[in-house]
Amino acid sequence: MPDPTDKLPNQPKKSTPLNNYLKYSAFGFQMIGVFVVLSLGGNWLDKHFIMHFPAFTLAGVLLALISVFYFIFKLIRNQD
Repeated sequence: MPDPTDKLPNQPKKSTPLNNYLKYSAFGFQMIGVFVVLSLGGNWLDKHFIMHFPAFTLAGVLLALISVFYFIFKLIRNQD
């Protein structure tokens, strides 16, 4: 007879090297995506409003940096 405690839903899953690889590679693609979307969006806004100084592009890149550091902090905190 199987032990009913073998498949408890609240047990943490074991971390395998493949799972870690997939998690961090997905994070890398997410980081690239955030930078590309926010910087190109800022560039489009600069061209749309005929700005002589790339204010929206710089704001997009700064927002991307802040969000990426937040995601890194969240990822590190959830490793424990």
